[in-house]
Amino acid sequence: MALNDKLLTVATGVVLAVGGAAASLLLGDHGTHGYQPNLTVAANLSAPQIPTITDIRPTALISDAPVRIAAGAQPAKPEQPQDDTGRMIFAAVEPATRTIPSVVRSDVITIAVQDGAPELATPADFSDIVLTRSIATVPAPKVSGLTNGLSVTMTDFKDALRIPQTPKVSCALDLRATPIFGARVKLKLKAPCHPNVNVTIRHGGLQFKEKLDAAGRLELKVPVFAEYSRFDVELSDGTQSTVGAYIAGLSSLERVGISWKGANDTFLHAFQNGAGMGEAGHIWRLNPSDFAMSRMEGGGYLAQLGNAGLSEPQMAQVYTLPLRMTAGQQIVSFAVETLRGETACGAAMKIQTARHQPNAKAGSKKLSLRLPECGAVQTSLLLKNALKDMKVARK
Repeated sequence: MALNDKLLTVATGVVLAVGGAAASLLLGDHGTHGYQPNLTVAANLSAPQIPTITDIRPTALISDAPVRIAAGAQPAKPEQPQDDTGRMIFAAVEPATRTIPSVVRSDVITIAVQDGAPELATPADFSDIVLTRSIATVPAPKVSGLTNGLSVTMTDFKDALRIPQTPKVSCALDLRATPIFGARVKLKLKAPCHPNVNVTIRHGGLQFKEKLDAAGRLELKVPVFAEYSRFDVELSDGTQSTVGAYIAGLSSLERVGISWKGANDTFLHAFQNGAGMGEAGHIWRLNPSDFAMSRMEGGGYLAQLGNAGLSEPQMAQVYTLPLRMTAGQQIVSFAVETLRGETACGAAMKIQTARHQPNAKAGSKKLSLRLPECGAVQTSLLLKNALKDMKVARK
C-alpha cells in the first residue's frame, strides 16, 4: 500500500474514534444523570504512530461540518473519498498507546486525535430543560362520575343472591255467591289445599254433593228460595264455610225442589197444563228445558244439582216456573218417583222438599217412604200427592 493511502487510513480512523467518543458523551451514562461532563482532549499532531491491525476498530462518520486542520498539519489531498452528497468520509482508528488515568473519572475523557481530524463538537447543554411532570405527580383517573352516587355493600350482594321464595298458599276456603238472572246465584268455591275433595252444599232446606277439581275449585249455578239467601258448604274433612247473597226477582216466579241421599234414581216430574207422561209439557230429567228456552217459549225448566258419580251421592232437582204476563191460567202438577236400586231393596228413604211462592215465606218438609223389596214385581214408587200443584191465574 502506498504511503499516502496509509496516512489517509490513519487520519480517517482518528476522526471516527473522536466521533464515537463524542457520541458516547451525548448518549452514554453521563447524559442520564442530568449534568455535562468536562471534556479534555489531548492531541498529538507530530509523528503519529501507525497502529497495528489488532488495534484498528473501523467505524464510519459522515459529517456535514467544514473540516478544520490543526496548525502544523498537512491538509488532506484532493483524492480524499467522498459520498454521493460530496461529504467527506473518514476512517478512524484508536491509537495503540494512550494514557489511562489511575482513577477512572466519569467526567474526564482523554482521547488521542490524529493530525488533520475535525474539531470535536461540544455536547449540547441540557441544563435549560425543566421537568414539567413526574410519574409520581400524575393524578389517578377519577371514576366518581361513572358510579352516579352508587354505593355497593355486602347486603346488596346478599339481596341479589337471595333465592326467591315461593309464596305460601292460603288453605282458607274462598266461597262467593254472585246473583245472576233467573233468581239464581253463581257459586264459586276455591279450596287450593283440598283438591278432588267432596263438598256438601246446603241451601233452602235442600242439600247436594259435588266434587272439587284437581285445583280445589268448583263453580255452578244454583236456584235460590229466598231473597236473603244463605249457602253453607262443608268439605269431607269437616272444613266449613258460609256465604250469603241478596237475590232480586223472586217475586216473578214460583219454584219447587227435592233432594235425597243414595244411589237409587229419583225424579221430580212437572206436568204443565195437563200434559201426560212423555208429552211436550212433561218436564223432568230427560226433558229439562232451560232458563233461556223458558223465557222464549214459556213454561218452566228443571235444574239438576249434585254429582251422581260419587260413592255416596246426594242429589237435588229444582223446577222453576216464570210468571209470564199473559192472559190465561197455568196449572202445574207434580209427582216424585224413585226407582229401587240393587243395594236399596226394601230400604227406608227420605226426600227433602223446598218451595217458594210470591208473597209467601219459603217452606220445606220431609217425605219418608220405603222402597220395594228385592224380587218384587214393583220396581219403583210414584208419589203423586207429595207436592201441591202450582196454580197461576192471569187476567
